[in-house]
Amino acid sequence: MSDELIFADEKIPEPSASIAQRPWKVLIVDDDEEVHSITKLALRNFTFDDRPLMFLHAYSGQEGIRSLTEHPDVAVCLLDVVMETEHAGLETASAIRSVLKNTFVRIVLRTGQPGQAPEETIISEYDINDYKEKTELTRGKLHTLMYSCLRSYRDIIALDRSRTGLERILACSTQLQQKTYLKDFAKGILEQISAVIAPEEDTFYAHGNGVAAFEQAGELKVIAGTGEFSKKEQHSAIDILPSECAHILQDLTPGFKSQMTSAGFICLYRSSDNHAGILFLRDFKTRNELESHLLHMFCHNALTAFENISLRTLLEESQREIVYLLGGAVEHRSQDTGFHLRRVSEISYLLAQKCGLPAEQANNIREAAPLHDLGKIAIPDAILNKPAKLDAQEWEVMKTHAEIGYQMLSSSDKPLLQLGAEIARDHHERWDGTGYPAGKKGSAIGLPGRIAAIADVFDALCSRRVYKLPWEMKQVEEYFQLQRGLHFDPQLVDILFENLEEFILIQQQFADET
Repeated sequence: MSDELIFADEKIPEPSASIAQRPWKVLIVDDDEEVHSITKLALRNFTFDDRPLMFLHAYSGQEGIRSLTEHPDVAVCLLDVVMETEHAGLETASAIRSVLKNTFVRIVLRTGQPGQAPEETIISEYDINDYKEKTELTRGKLHTLMYSCLRSYRDIIALDRSRTGLERILACSTQLQQKTYLKDFAKGILEQISAVIAPEEDTFYAHGNGVAAFEQAGELKVIAGTGEFSKKEQHSAIDILPSECAHILQDLTPGFKSQMTSAGFICLYRSSDNHAGILFLRDFKTRNELESHLLHMFCHNALTAFENISLRTLLEESQREIVYLLGGAVEHRSQDTGFHLRRVSEISYLLAQKCGLPAEQANNIREAAPLHDLGKIAIPDAILNKPAKLDAQEWEVMKTHAEIGYQMLSSSDKPLLQLGAEIARDHHERWDGTGYPAGKKGSAIGLPGRIAAIADVFDALCSRRVYKLPWEMKQVEEYFQLQRGLHFDPQLVDILFENLEEFILIQQQFADET
């Protein structure tokens, strides 16, 4: 062994605060115990980025593979060429890359017999990072080698973390886009932040304290909260957010801004229309520049999408309100009961759910059902509100309301109004083909129309009208049993009977004022 590998004793300093940081793992794979000892001695006080070294030891190629399998985060592998066989080190280097698929660890081949493994051949044929003769690895050169390898490893890991962070942003963004309701989306943002920044610490962040709020027309309301804010929905965000956040909330300039305050992380996206989305995470800290960048990028994208969904929600609420106003105008003219539209809407929704329709489709039927009698707006008052039975001519006029409603709504390209047109046209068709306006039969009648037919008649029989008193529930059941397969879809009638208590509950929940 060369004298150049022997070093004088040095006084080992007391451990400092930096030694407590997570160390860089260095794996020494060599069948010579002395090489292990000398390498440790040469690097005993070495630090990089204020992090010390932690040495792992293996004395054969197989032991080296096992050690890397158990410690895939090894930063540097100092690998002897000749051990149990003349090419054990070369085979180990090949296995690290091809079998373990570890492309991060920096592999340095060390040999005491350079003639057996020429440097040019090894560098060109094997995915290694350096090739050294043991005699040239003095203390100074070992330090230089370690700086080079660790700097390379650190940068590779940073690039990979950036890549995986961006992948997590894309994955989380996809999951968020599947949440169509504002509250679900807002809560999803708070839950997904931990998956983007620190996936290994999901449990900690999932139970953190966070707020998602949306501002419209100067009113900032909490949409969703976690932890201590979980019961603060619909509260004024200004009242519950720390005073350290006030300057960001008061900034009216459009764009995205974020800040790590003493109370936690807050970010705000304000559009040119003066809508604003806000995220606040109490005591949330990032650990490095990469996490700060990922947090900024994710929150920027999430708040932009948050605003879009918020505006879409407002649009849907406005559309829903218009639907009820249109239906309400008909109710007002026909002197029908005050909550008839709401009951038909909820009964249709429940029936759609019970017959297995997807949630979105069931909800669409719920929103469109109030338009079922829109065509009655064109029926004269004398016929619409006649307390006695209509004569044949009056009945023909009354029946036109189904086609009129369809014509009024079908010209729209809005899906909700298109569905309303279908319901208006079909809800007076009968299963046996004797209904109107087209005499459709069986499944030729659209399912939304068949559902609305049951909802409309069920509520009409249970409610007071100008021409009748409400029926007893026993009478209602008998009627539907008689009309099963005649007026109504038999399977839907069966679903009604199987869940009758839930439908009665809707009648009670939205009962008319006496």
